[in-house]
Amino acid sequence: MKNELHRYSPTAQQIARAMERDELVMYYQPKVCLLTGNVVGAEALVRWNDPHSRVLSPSVFLPQATAGGLLHDMTVRLLDDVVAACGTVRRSAPDLALSINVAPNDLTSHTISSRISSYLSGGSIEPHELQIEITESIVMEKFNVVLDELSALSAMGIKVLMDDFGTGYSSIDRLSQMPFSALKLDQGVVRRMTTSSQNLNTVRSAIAMARELGMTSIAEGVESIDQYNILIATGCEEAQGFYISKPIPLDQFIQLVKQDPSFPSSQIGCVHQAIFNVLRYRKSLLDISICSALGSGSVAPSIADTHLSQSDHGFRAAQWYYGIGQLLNYHESFRAVEAPLTRLNDMGSALHHDLVTRKPSRMPSDRLRDIDLYASAVVVELQRLEAVLLAELV
Repeated sequence: MKNELHRYSPTAQQIARAMERDELVMYYQPKVCLLTGNVVGAEALVRWNDPHSRVLSPSVFLPQATAGGLLHDMTVRLLDDVVAACGTVRRSAPDLALSINVAPNDLTSHTISSRISSYLSGGSIEPHELQIEITESIVMEKFNVVLDELSALSAMGIKVLMDDFGTGYSSIDRLSQMPFSALKLDQGVVRRMTTSSQNLNTVRSAIAMARELGMTSIAEGVESIDQYNILIATGCEEAQGFYISKPIPLDQFIQLVKQDPSFPSSQIGCVHQAIFNVLRYRKSLLDISICSALGSGSVAPSIADTHLSQSDHGFRAAQWYYGIGQLLNYHESFRAVEAPLTRLNDMGSALHHDLVTRKPSRMPSDRLRDIDLYASAVVVELQRLEAVLLAELV
């Protein structure tokens, strides 16, 4: 049957008729949070229930649909289906999000953003229920074309995900300009990380970069327990793939959600990342001190921005601790992190303020000594927490 489908090449006219007959349907591949083990949403993937009772994958018909100029109309119709599915999912799990893939033409026509805006204003969906995915290679090729439209969607509260990250040779400069909420690691990179240390380092670097840019890291194509476990260890936040579930019809996805499954999870990778975040935070404060000492003008904004303005718990380790890290609050070793972390945050804020306003109340070197003291204390407590979480996994 696989050989038969491989040879099968439908015409654009056949695909157009399939659209008229509503033979194109959405299947949903669950996404799991690796930090909690809970299902947090799903990616909507198109399938064709053809007249011969076959379920055809998009690789069989999307190339012809694209060549025949049908892809845009197809996306618009499928978007309507996904929005309707959001309403169905909401009744069982109001916090879940469904994502749909779009192409540059879908964005440049403004049809997608206008349609989503109408759905939002009409109350059909809430912003957190729908996400937009666009592949990395297309983003890099059509950067100027899609930037404004993705920014408009982001302004509506719609999260935008970069799909297949690791295949398009992204410019870091361009990546930082795009309003992405998440990076989805390409399944090829994820698959090879169990046999290639270079690929594993690529995955680690991508996860760290996503965290630094304030984005969620999502791994695609997770097909084995080894891949799943490595992603937990590296601190990846979400995953999808056949190891978790193949794409399934909406009613089966709803049933899965109702069962409230719990997949393996741990925050041990995030704790390890928090240790690096503490060291990076200390380095940021050192950088701003050096630049302030060397220059007579104001400190460059890019160096002065140590994320202190984002919240009372500004730098990355503190954001994790007071965010999803609070799920670990039942551990005494977790609670022991708070006191030195708070002092570190306060000391860093004071040094940052002194150097930016150029009105120091203490010598920067004195403040750095105090910062080093509390940074070391935080690292020690985080390492103890790592050991506790590791013992839970054994």
